[in-house]
Amino acid sequence: MNCVGIDILEVERFIDMSENENKMKKIFTQNEIQYFQNFKENLMHIAGCFCAKEAVAKAFKTGFGKLLSPIDVEIMHNKDGSPFINTNNLRLNNLLKGRKIEISISHTKNFATAICVIE
Repeated sequence: MNCVGIDILEVERFIDMSENENKMKKIFTQNEIQYFQNFKENLMHIAGCFCAKEAVAKAFKTGFGKLLSPIDVEIMHNKDGSPFINTNNLRLNNLLKGRKIEISISHTKNFATAICVIE
C-alpha cells in the first residue's frame, strides 16, 4: 500500500526564519543550510524543503513529534537538482521498514509545494 503526503506554503512565511540561525538549525540539517546558501534568493528553496519535510511526516501519518523530527528528514539534491531523502537516519529507517520513498518539490516566488510517496 502506498502512502502519500503533500504540503503547500506561502514562501514569505520563511523570511523571519531565514534570518534566524537558531530557528533554521531546529528544522534543517547543516547540509540543507549549506544548500540554501548556494542561492541569492533562497526563500523559495527553504520553503520547498520545509514542505517536503511536512509531506514526509504526512505520508507516515505521524506528524512531527516523538517518532520523527524535521531534522530526521534530510532533503538532498542530485547533480541534476532533483530532490531525494537521505535515508541514513535511524529514526527514519525504522519508519520506512525497507520501503522506497520519493519526493518532488516545486516552487514559485510566492508558493512552495512538495509531495511524498512511500511505496
